Amino acid sequence: IVVVLVLTAFRGSSNSLAASSNYILIEIYEIPSYPDRGVHIHYGNNKREFIPFPGMEVEHHDEAGDITLAAINKLVADGYQIESTAAGLAQSGMITKVFMRKK
Repeated sequence: IVVVLVLTAFRGSSNSLAASSNYILIEIYEIPSYPDRGVHIHYGNNKREFIPFPGMEVEHHDEAGDITLAAINKLVADGYQIESTAAGLAQSGMITKVFMRKK
């Protein structure tokens, strides 16, 4: 009986891991002092994409917005939809997290 319970428990956890693979995480770092400022897309299984911002000076504000929107629009076109977002201030800048799920 114990073996059956253990095997069932592992099978259930693998199903939940497979279901969670439909999610991705986008982190947007708008922190002037952070060297990797930009859009970080985490697909899971160590697959990532990084789109850097050119700078955080006022003259690059619109360009950073365009980069962020282009990344999100590309993912929407790939079949993802926004599930939730969160943002907060950090080191004189902003970090935004966007969770997306495959439709």
